[in-house]
Amino acid sequence: MAKKPIRIYRTGVPAEAQQQVQQAPAAQQRPPTSSRTRVPVYQDGGNRDRMSITQQVVEYSDSHKAKLAQGVQSRYEQLLECIYDAVLITDAAGNIREVNDRAEHAFMWTKKELCDINIVHLISGADERLMEIVRQNAENKRYTVLEAVCVCGDESRFHAEIVVNRLTDTELAFFVRDVTQRKKTEEELKAATEKLIEAEKVQSRLDTLSTLFYELNNPLQILTCMAELDKNDEYRKQLQRIVAVLDHLKKQGPLETVVDEEVGTRFHVPPSPAELQQLDKSKILVVDDEAMLADMFVSALKTAFADRTVISASDGKKAVEAFVAERPGLIVMDISMPVMNGEQAFEEIRKICGERRWALPAMVFCTGFVVSDTLQAIVNEDASRTCLSKPLSINDLIEAVRRLLSV
Repeated sequence: MAKKPIRIYRTGVPAEAQQQVQQAPAAQQRPPTSSRTRVPVYQDGGNRDRMSITQQVVEYSDSHKAKLAQGVQSRYEQLLECIYDAVLITDAAGNIREVNDRAEHAFMWTKKELCDINIVHLISGADERLMEIVRQNAENKRYTVLEAVCVCGDESRFHAEIVVNRLTDTELAFFVRDVTQRKKTEEELKAATEKLIEAEKVQSRLDTLSTLFYELNNPLQILTCMAELDKNDEYRKQLQRIVAVLDHLKKQGPLETVVDEEVGTRFHVPPSPAELQQLDKSKILVVDDEAMLADMFVSALKTAFADRTVISASDGKKAVEAFVAERPGLIVMDISMPVMNGEQAFEEIRKICGERRWALPAMVFCTGFVVSDTLQAIVNEDASRTCLSKPLSINDLIEAVRRLLSV
């Protein structure tokens, strides 16, 4: 149901009077008091004066209920108890003398317990220095506004906004409001803003890189062709390094910062494919913890690729060991395995290849579960990776291996 517009008024000058003021001589521009009226400031359909309502139920204490029933409360007591904030009345030293029911609920102490302690014990990090500032401000007829963390009787904490002012010459009034939800909202807004700023930075970076790639594409293509025609391996190698860096940036991959021998900071440039030690493409590694299934895959691949050597491993850890020993050019990797799963095994293999400057193997991942975001990201990184869902046919496996071997 749509909200009925609420009209909010302020004291002002009606439009007709304003026109008369503008047309009147300077000496007569102050309108008489009798011509001032209430001017509506609410605008239907706007977002300026929206209102929200929050309801909270707080039970009065038994003593307060008894006083209400007897009708013996003074106006001061009535005012104290109807204030939304937790109110704590202290002497000049901060010793609590009186509190309202709201303070009991906020701090989880009884009124008697609260009146036996000093206010600084309820405010985390507070000390006598705080009381000196509060007293000095009160003497100068100034409010003191604090943002602090308050400590409850059960050792829990809540964010609070505290306003302190002088009540009498010897008493101070502390008004404490729980702003935990507001703080949480502010933190969420801050996090969302940071994400938005980061997204804008990423988009700006992509726009810049797109322009850079467009401008460099043709010159690099010409230089690459010239290097091939001249059969200049050194030129071709350096051009491949440039292309490797650009490809890395195209995939939004960050360049890692490293420190050189002279303790100078620079970016680590990923090696080009020509600089990496190639793997043995005549070897295929099958990794699956189901022995019968692994044997079936090995047998089928040996038949389909008679010129290749097919080896196997029963879990992710043994797969890493077999990869280091044999350096196969392609791996058929099950995802769900004991000891080390397929994703973990691949990341370990990636780490080893980076350290030893080896090329990464082609990967055929196999899983009977929903493909995780991590696995999907791994597959999307490179055309030499794919993922097959179990149960899979032998023909599907053979076709996937054949396709990746030709990449």
